[in-house]
Amino acid sequence: MKKITTRQIVITGLFLALEIIFQVIGNYLQFGPVNINLSLITIVLAAAMCGPLSGAIVGFFNGVMALFSPSTLAIFMPISPVGTVLACLLKCTVAGLVVGFIFNALKKKHKLVGLLLSSFLVPVINTTIFVIFCLIFFRPFLESGVGETFPNMGAFLIFGVIGWNFIFEIITTVVLSTAVGFVILDKQS
Repeated sequence: MKKITTRQIVITGLFLALEIIFQVIGNYLQFGPVNINLSLITIVLAAAMCGPLSGAIVGFFNGVMALFSPSTLAIFMPISPVGTVLACLLKCTVAGLVVGFIFNALKKKHKLVGLLLSSFLVPVINTTIFVIFCLIFFRPFLESGVGETFPNMGAFLIFGVIGWNFIFEIITTVVLSTAVGFVILDKQS
C-alpha cells in the first residue's frame, strides 16, 4: 500500500474547500427539480492529482453537502431518509474512487485520454447510481411526475429529472475538468 504524502493531504484539502464553494453555488443553479452539480469537477481533479482515495474523499464530502441541499431536503428526504442518505453519500464517493483507479491506469501513456474518460465517467456514475436509488427508494416522487407531460415514471425520470441536468453536468465536467486538469498535471510533469 502506498504511503499518503503531505502534498496529497494538502491538495485534497484544497479540493474539499473548492467542493464546498461549488456545492453552495450549485444549490442556486437549478434546472427542473434537481440542482446542477458543478462540484463534480473537484472530484475528477482530486482523483487525477492524488488518486482514488482523494477522489473518494472529495466525492464523499460532495455527498454530505448534497444531503443538506434545499432540493434534497424538500424532495427526497421526506420520501426515504435512508435512501436519501445512502444515495447522496454513495454516488460521488464511488465515482471518485472508480475514476481515480481509471486515471492512474491511463496517466503514464494517455494522460489526456485519462482526464477525458474520468471527466465523462464521474457524471455518468453519479447519475447511474442516482437512477438506481430513484427506482428503489423514490417511486412516489417518480409517480408524482406522471401525467400529460410524462406518460410513465421512466419518461419522467429520464426527461424530467435527469435530462438537461445530466447533459449540462457532462459538458461542464468534461470541458472544465479536462482543461484545468491538463494544465495542472502538465505543470507537475
